[in-house]
Amino acid sequence: MEKRTTGRAKTSLVFGQGDRQKAVISEIVVRAIKITNDDARLHFGGNVELSGSIKNHIGETILPIINNITNSLGLSPKNFEISAVNLGAASSLDIGMNISGFSADVPMFLGMLSAGLQIPLAEDFLATGHIASVEGDISAVKAIPAKVEAVKADKTIRRFIHPDLDNDLSLATLTPLEKNRGIKAIMAANAFVRTKAVEGIDELIREVFTEEGIVLASLREGFFGISKIPDQFNNPVKDCVSFLALRNDKRFWEILQRYFLAGECEKGRELLQAFAKFHIVRQLYPANIGAMLSSLICSLPPAVRRLKTCFPILDTNVCIMLTTFAKDPDFDDVPVLFDAAQGKHLKQRAHIAPTPECDRTETSDSTCKAFDEVVAMINEQAFAQKYGIAIDSARGSFVLNSIMVDSYDEFADTIVSFYVHLKRHINPTPVQSVDMDQSRDDATALLERAFHTKGGCEAAYTQSIEGTRSGMRSVLDILTEQFKEEERREYVQRVFKDALNSLGWNDRVDFVRGAMKRLGSFLPEKVRDEPPERFARDYETIIRAYVKSMDNVNQLLNSM
Repeated sequence: MEKRTTGRAKTSLVFGQGDRQKAVISEIVVRAIKITNDDARLHFGGNVELSGSIKNHIGETILPIINNITNSLGLSPKNFEISAVNLGAASSLDIGMNISGFSADVPMFLGMLSAGLQIPLAEDFLATGHIASVEGDISAVKAIPAKVEAVKADKTIRRFIHPDLDNDLSLATLTPLEKNRGIKAIMAANAFVRTKAVEGIDELIREVFTEEGIVLASLREGFFGISKIPDQFNNPVKDCVSFLALRNDKRFWEILQRYFLAGECEKGRELLQAFAKFHIVRQLYPANIGAMLSSLICSLPPAVRRLKTCFPILDTNVCIMLTTFAKDPDFDDVPVLFDAAQGKHLKQRAHIAPTPECDRTETSDSTCKAFDEVVAMINEQAFAQKYGIAIDSARGSFVLNSIMVDSYDEFADTIVSFYVHLKRHINPTPVQSVDMDQSRDDATALLERAFHTKGGCEAAYTQSIEGTRSGMRSVLDILTEQFKEEERREYVQRVFKDALNSLGWNDRVDFVRGAMKRLGSFLPEKVRDEPPERFARDYETIIRAYVKSMDNVNQLLNSM
């Protein structure tokens, strides 16, 4: 039977008044329980007594927020059993404790939400704050300095999450003096913990729930794949729902990749199992699961795939159950799923043969306006946002066990795997399985182009097997730069062609006229004096000239 998560969140209990206030660390414990015959949604127990006003506040403010979130995610309402326990210093004081303020609101909310959604909470933080409205606003609480001291004394706490005192314009809870003391205490706390100010529960859950926890809970509890929730920021509760519900499919594949790259195969298997079970219960075949899983496995470094990936990563009987729900568009994907799950047909027999030796000075005007607008779409920042960051991320996540390879087969296998890894990052949702023959040919060609002036593929292999010049790591760095440059060129060409193809004849002529004016010396001499009408249809010359101008600028920057 699947183990259910109990919501556990650290809280601080404060004793005394004024400068004599002391805080100790306790813990709010919440279990989601079955609805019983009685009408009570909340059940209280444990060694620490909650005051009547706190119980009323939980029922009137915190519980409605939990209900709003669970209902929006399509989950059934939950009843909760809530208690607070003494820990360490609290027990040693031998004091009968009664919680009567609002400091425990945030831990209470987190414990209830954790239990209600089955998302575990980390144990390295203390959060405090008053849940001030059913909209999920968080406001100031008292005794911040005492709580900071308690955090300092507890070596298990590395983060302190607190209300945003700077932006809290209300002094109904704190006097100006107490507010200033709180701010100073938080500033001092930065010396030993990471502090984070929050104004609402939307900011709070981003700090305390992990992406892994959200995805696994969405699959097990059933709110994976929700798409009808608006992605907006009307209030903290709605933003909280959007954060929990949207983009879980993207999260799933990113986390699965992270697990397998790190060699955490069992975690990857657990996540895949939950993903499969979610779809089996709903009698759905996940679109392109075979292609995407194959792409992920093929993109792993060979050593990780060979030594740290325990096939099958998805049991055969689970694959069979999934395929019973496949429809006509899914049939080609089914055998790919079985192969990927078993790790079949993933070994690349690549044969990478050694290669033989072998001006904008004017400001924008009406003539150039259309050209300038397109250029703005393809500058370095735009490319980085669309592809460059993904390519750099791919390089950073492809971890080698060693900078040296043991054989030519390992060298070739690594090159092809890395190429698939790069392609997967710029196209994370492929609609068909990886064609390994084509990938081998494309990776070989990329390697040849990257090392054309560096001694060819033979030099790359020699460097990798001997470990010179940082070995295989440097080879992959050079491949990455070549890949990025070629993607940039293709991106430029696509944007230009899309822009020109959408224009009428006269606008296209004006566009080319502005381009010729801007590019000037980068155009071939025989082209400069030609009428723009000549290139309004055959515009490849203009595109090549722009790419050349970008290359010259990059070369200049690289030489500085």
